[in-house]
Amino acid sequence: MNFSDYAAQIKAVGREISIDALKATRELIAPMIDEGLLEGVAVTRDLQYGEDQRHRLDVFTAEDSGSLKPVLLFVHGGGFIGGDKHAEGSPFYSNIGAWAAKNGFAGVNMTYRLAPDHPWPAGIEDIRGAVEFIKDKGKDYGLDAEKIFLMGQSAGGAHAAGYIAHESFYGEEGHGLAGAILLSAVYDFVAMPTTLMELAYLGEDESTYYARSSIDGLLDTRIPLLVTMAEYDPAKFQAQTLQFLNAWLGKHGELPWYVHMLGQNHLSVALYLGLQGDLLGPQLKRFIEENI
Repeated sequence: MNFSDYAAQIKAVGREISIDALKATRELIAPMIDEGLLEGVAVTRDLQYGEDQRHRLDVFTAEDSGSLKPVLLFVHGGGFIGGDKHAEGSPFYSNIGAWAAKNGFAGVNMTYRLAPDHPWPAGIEDIRGAVEFIKDKGKDYGLDAEKIFLMGQSAGGAHAAGYIAHESFYGEEGHGLAGAILLSAVYDFVAMPTTLMELAYLGEDESTYYARSSIDGLLDTRIPLLVTMAEYDPAKFQAQTLQFLNAWLGKHGELPWYVHMLGQNHLSVALYLGLQGDLLGPQLKRFIEENI
């Protein structure tokens, strides 16, 4: 399938974020992924980085890797109440770890505690735990702990942005990152229309939402950022990205590294990484290489 045909089918799926849309998007992309996805890739699954049963991460490195590699640490989405780093029999999100390993890096996919049992700031705390694991034990798995690039999608992007923005969660030790990639993330919880998912994570007291947002703190970060928005993102996610880009431009006089993901929807950007016509992969590779 060429990219034009693929993009037309993604357009037909629409902008909606739903179980049906996720199923349709996955069913469209999965057959496009080579069965040899993990050939030449060493995978270590379900390493515990904390005490909770969801404090698990998978590590992906090239089998012939002879040196420590820069790390792409991926945080999945799921609306704060669902999602996981891997499901048996599915190529997702192993496709991201495999892409990293095959492009000269190492991949680490993490999962995290979910709302409502674990409300804000659990996602931020769990990213801190994964970063600390890489710092403490990364060498044992071929990871260069001085070159961590944090990538989050949707709710995972909100957690990633929040981790960078709220310095109190990493204190004097610093965030430990070399860069961050935010895929259709959420930056301002006040401006974002509140749904049951936001209520589950943020709580019912909306007076706390701005303080729990990332936009102000993120504007002060000194680490390189790569920001994406999908052509068929829901309007509320596009509004979040445009709000952040405009605020960044106003403060810094230039945009951060930005990729407009034509032909993709909210769910497909991470799933399609590295496939024919993918716009993210080449930019992501260049972004990491220019900032290590």
